[in-house]
Amino acid sequence: MSSAYKNEQTSQIIARVHEIGPILHENAAQADRERRVPDASLAALETTGVFGINTLAQNGGQEGGARMLLDVASAIGQYCTNAAWIAVISSVSSLLTLRFPQSLRDRVFCDGRPVRMASVIVGSSNTAVRDRDGYRVTGEWPFGSNILNSEWAIGVVQIRESPDAPQEPGYVLLHRDQYDIKDTWFTIGMRGTGSNNFVARDQWVPADQVVRAETLLGPGFEAAADSHFLQRLAPVSMFPTVIISGPLGAARAALELTAQASSRRPVTYSKYQPQNTSGAFVQGIGAAGAKIDTAEMFLQRAADTIDAAAQGTTPLSLQDRAMIRNCCAHATHNLADAMNDIAWLHGTALFAEANPLGRLWRDVNTGVRHAIAASPLCYEIGGAAILGVAPPTPLV
Repeated sequence: MSSAYKNEQTSQIIARVHEIGPILHENAAQADRERRVPDASLAALETTGVFGINTLAQNGGQEGGARMLLDVASAIGQYCTNAAWIAVISSVSSLLTLRFPQSLRDRVFCDGRPVRMASVIVGSSNTAVRDRDGYRVTGEWPFGSNILNSEWAIGVVQIRESPDAPQEPGYVLLHRDQYDIKDTWFTIGMRGTGSNNFVARDQWVPADQVVRAETLLGPGFEAAADSHFLQRLAPVSMFPTVIISGPLGAARAALELTAQASSRRPVTYSKYQPQNTSGAFVQGIGAAGAKIDTAEMFLQRAADTIDAAAQGTTPLSLQDRAMIRNCCAHATHNLADAMNDIAWLHGTALFAEANPLGRLWRDVNTGVRHAIAASPLCYEIGGAAILGVAPPTPLV
């Protein structure tokens, strides 16, 4: 698929996002209050095609890649951070599903349409033990974003081919009737993601619902000539790049709200009435905007690198993977700084419960601290590559 065609596709989806944006915006406070994205917002998102960005065309998808998802989800984030977050989680989970056996993919996408999904890719105590032509799965997976809306969910397991056999890291894909949901997600930000735990107890699944970790996250598909573009997108690089797209859009919305309010609000205990007559305020708005732009540019660089590698059969180098994580670190760091700048500029009214700026501040500051994208670890991964020393994690 040509880049020009993908750009056109992206523009069309973004246009649809802006069409349904008022619905997402109107329901954003409800999503925060009720700790889940409302059905009306989900239905509106379905009309945009966002859930199919990383789904095969034969299953109603866009076959878009990292940059399309980043750009579309950041547009959604301007209206509802939580809606953007669950759209990204579902899209990346669909991408991971393409690394499971074809027989399972046929079941998942049997209706020829995109499927809403969740995934948790870290953990240690969950098990999948061989039982005849399948596995017995027991585990609990925390922080399952989008689990309330999902038809399938991926969780990390330790695979044993017999009860006494050595364990191997792997993943299981569970249908909605194969797990329960525990109401555990009580946070101050990103509350509408519904990132509750999901649980399976001695659940039997067919063998094609379990794969080794190397299959799901390793470079095998990335180097195979017969792999599809979507299968060659590097998951551990893609996930931190796109997960921040919702907070990116939310930061832009916060900047716009602060700028609009500045013509009405004074700088309390000063002669500056309104705020935009203060040179310091004007300078601060410029600095916050630059930090948001910086985050976007770094994420776009990362997404374009991921997509370019997936066009061929040479997997991303360790250096490129580390660069991508460093880009994510700088993006999350700048978005957090920008939101704190905005809080200083707007004033303490931001922290009123009814002020949408307060919700955006909480969402962005929570979202950018997701462990796979947060700046401390990702900066260290980037620094290790620069110094030529071993990275602090095998998940680069």
